[in-house]
Amino acid sequence: MKSRVLSGLLVVAATVVGCTVVVPGGPDGGDTKIVPIPIMPDALPMPKSLTASVLVVANLQRSSANLADQYTKILTGLGAYLGGLGLKVENIGIIASYADRFGPRLLLGQRPGTEPTNSQVLLAALARAADAGARDYESLLPFLSGSLNNVSNDDLPQVIRLLASSGSFEGDSPPRSEAEAVIKFGQGLGGEALPALLGGIDRSALFDKPRDLFIVIYLQPLGRRCAAASADCLVDGRAPADILGETDADGNAAWLKFSGAGIPAGQVVHVAMATTEGESLAAFRTRCAKVPGFPSNLFDVMAPSTNPYFVPLMLSLNSAHRGTGHIGDLCELAAENPEEALTKLGKNVAAVVGSR
Repeated sequence: MKSRVLSGLLVVAATVVGCTVVVPGGPDGGDTKIVPIPIMPDALPMPKSLTASVLVVANLQRSSANLADQYTKILTGLGAYLGGLGLKVENIGIIASYADRFGPRLLLGQRPGTEPTNSQVLLAALARAADAGARDYESLLPFLSGSLNNVSNDDLPQVIRLLASSGSFEGDSPPRSEAEAVIKFGQGLGGEALPALLGGIDRSALFDKPRDLFIVIYLQPLGRRCAAASADCLVDGRAPADILGETDADGNAAWLKFSGAGIPAGQVVHVAMATTEGESLAAFRTRCAKVPGFPSNLFDVMAPSTNPYFVPLMLSLNSAHRGTGHIGDLCELAAENPEEALTKLGKNVAAVVGSR
């Protein structure tokens, strides 16, 4: 069966992009608010030829194994709702929020319009690994590498659970900046491929050239490791917002080092699907419990963040390049029936893409 290839991922990003605006409440940036601005779904028609690359930055700590179904449902659900708008995702890659000892690298790949890895191929690879005595993630890599280049949506939850349960992506040895993995990955986009025997997927082959949009989607159910303005969040001595918003002499996003031409910074969109920031645990649980269909067992693997990271980051990105930073509420999106949340996001796509 041909994969629908997370076709919604581009659209996911575009949806949040259109009318979710991050604004500061005062001169010092305090009391920051996320303000949705409703836009009619037919405000601007969707260009038929728009293409995109999508990079998913997912928290793959052990607890995220319990969110594999939610991760998949969020991404594919938005795709199902928005796929009819004509958006064409040409390549999708998934990396971990916190890299393992091999550094930031592609863990999964998907290519629209191509035949994905058959589930039986993946199962056979796991069986061979078991027969060979492979028990931990690193020993599994040589067996799995050929199966992860183009994973089907049907196999996506299983692979996410495998990656998360490995314990390789905890990000606590050494402590890592919240932005380090995505920035380092983008800076090495034109090369630095990990050998296939170590599970590497060639990033320069998957992200071979810029498309009309480059969408970065963050899936973060736990507290951020650092505040955006803190020294702990610096990458090579610089603030994440400064790096992600920087342009080269041609106006391209300086942090995305494609092997050829670059992509204009205004066409790189960041979408954080995360838990709230600055909300107490009690208030977070009370609010999320009121979301219809929110599974109460997810409270064991989801928490708000005491560190403000995504809100100030998206505010800064929007200030540098309008419409490039957006946030979605993970409690609403992780509910059993997220149709209302998906619809709310989907209504903004036409306006967003029409402005590109």
